[in-house]
Amino acid sequence: MNEEEIGSEVNDFIGQVKNTESVWALSSSDGGMVVVDSNQFDETDVLLLWDSEEKAQAQCRDEWSEFSPMSIDIESFLDEWVLDLKEDDALVGLNWNDDNVCIEIEPVGLARLLVDIE
Repeated sequence: MNEEEIGSEVNDFIGQVKNTESVWALSSSDGGMVVVDSNQFDETDVLLLWDSEEKAQAQCRDEWSEFSPMSIDIESFLDEWVLDLKEDDALVGLNWNDDNVCIEIEPVGLARLLVDIE
């Protein structure tokens, strides 16, 4: 994926989140979240986020069949999640797909893009 495609994907994600004012993660009944290893950085966790419940639900299969979509409103994400992710040196992955691919971005970078849509 080149820079232009990445920018377009990020803009699409932000546009969708702007409309719904929420992001979606996958959560298990015991409160666990789907986190994967970064494709870019060694020993870096990536919390997967989607811009719609439907996209998140589509990944609830195979090893994630016990998980279900969980809505996170933008205010909570910005106020609570971003700092925790930053402290854990974790990234966020946007719209993981059937090819096991997503755009990895720093949580503070995502927060900057989202902050004007609250």
